[in-house]
Amino acid sequence: MKEAILILALLMVFIFVYFLMRKLDVFLNENRTSIENESEKKEPSFVMLTDELSDEEITSEVRRFRSKHRKTKIFLYESTDTEHDE
Repeated sequence: MKEAILILALLMVFIFVYFLMRKLDVFLNENRTSIENESEKKEPSFVMLTDELSDEEITSEVRRFRSKHRKTKIFLYESTDTEHDE
């Protein structure tokens, strides 16, 4: 009799955990999709300006970026990559 009660109790625990995990899976899936949708809507908060761009293109890109991002800070640095050194 004790074994039957133990088996029934374990079966009830497994059923409870199964339904709990299904609810958690649905919640996490909805959360993940909403985060992905938000990140797709946002524009990146950085712009890479390469040496292939002309001065006018760089200026217009900086102006466009600043119009969308009010608290813009611009950092300039020299690349230490030796492949591009002339």
